[in-house]
Amino acid sequence: MRNSRGHVMPEIAVAGRSNVGKSSLLNDLFQSKGLVKTSSTPGKTQMLNFFSADGRLSFADLPGYGYANVPLAVRQKWGPMVTDYFEKRDSLKVILCLFDIRRIPNEEDLQMLEWAVHCQKAVILVLTKVDKVGQGEKIKNTRDILNAFGMANLHYIHYSTTKNVGRKELIHMLCDALSDETDPETGIDQLDSNI
Repeated sequence: MRNSRGHVMPEIAVAGRSNVGKSSLLNDLFQSKGLVKTSSTPGKTQMLNFFSADGRLSFADLPGYGYANVPLAVRQKWGPMVTDYFEKRDSLKVILCLFDIRRIPNEEDLQMLEWAVHCQKAVILVLTKVDKVGQGEKIKNTRDILNAFGMANLHYIHYSTTKNVGRKELIHMLCDALSDETDPETGIDQLDSNI
């Protein structure tokens, strides 16, 4: 995706299971309630949707995985589409892997994270819906999730759109991840004041 000056913008992919909160996270990052449609029905995102942050970078909202009520023909297209995007998109710099803190990773979750790491992109695990658990459960579940993923040095953050938890910290993590990758003219150091 190019900005108005013709520069290719760095991209951040937002990946995760259906109903994990991808749309809510994007709306929260952009501070816009209606930018990305949210739905209580999982599986609504069925293609790659791109959103630009002030012409400096773009976000790609990927289809959620793991929801059986989406037609099989549609689900069969998602894998190759996301694989091509991860492997062939040079402008893709960071993958946000969203995961509900109340769940334990299953085989699909492990495959998604391994896939993201395999593509040699910066990966940040975003543990969503932390407002739904108490402090003790948050600590225990975080430990259990990280142990299940079994990856050393996995960057992660707790996030809640309803309780305003994690937004500033995630923006700083994105700035750090993108600082070595971007053209100075993109103004990525101003990200926190422009999203």
